[in-house]
Amino acid sequence: MTGPVAQVLVVGFGNTLMGDDGVGQEVAEAVWLQRDRLPGLARASVHWLAQLTPDLALEVSTCDLVVFIDAAQDGRPVGSVALQRIGGPAPGPDGDAPAPGPPGAPVSCWEDLTPAGLVRMSYDLYGRAPAAVLVTVSISQAEPGLGVSPLVAAAVPRAVAAVRLAIAASHLRPAGVPAAGPAGAGGRHRA
Repeated sequence: MTGPVAQVLVVGFGNTLMGDDGVGQEVAEAVWLQRDRLPGLARASVHWLAQLTPDLALEVSTCDLVVFIDAAQDGRPVGSVALQRIGGPAPGPDGDAPAPGPPGAPVSCWEDLTPAGLVRMSYDLYGRAPAAVLVTVSISQAEPGLGVSPLVAAAVPRAVAAVRLAIAASHLRPAGVPAAGPAGAGGRHRA
């Protein structure tokens, strides 16, 4: 007998009018196109967006795992893929109560919303925050133009593999089991 299916949300974001900055959307679309062939994704919700918005907090609160995908200007070689835990369940000091983690600086504008901020918003508004990871693809700079550069395009399959790895490696709770508040940043893995 199998347990309930975990709810997975995949959110790729970035500006497709700024070249390599749109790689998050490219990866999310590739995940969507391959979802029937990728374990754990057949029933996942997949979004590709220009940016994160507060209205996603409700959907985030209903999930067991959220995988965010974005471009990063982080000094790594262009096309490098990294996987980083950004939040998730953490027991409180008494073992039962949620530990929301240290309060973050208030978001001054919804355009400043980060994946960690969205997970925190989910907890603050709905009392539930899922496990969350961020898959990044390193870029050198975002310049006006359509499409991603060849080095970044070559990284898309590796980023899709990182999404699969994040789902396979997560210890998802069955649907309906409440999550605790967001934890701090975790380790970083390269795909």
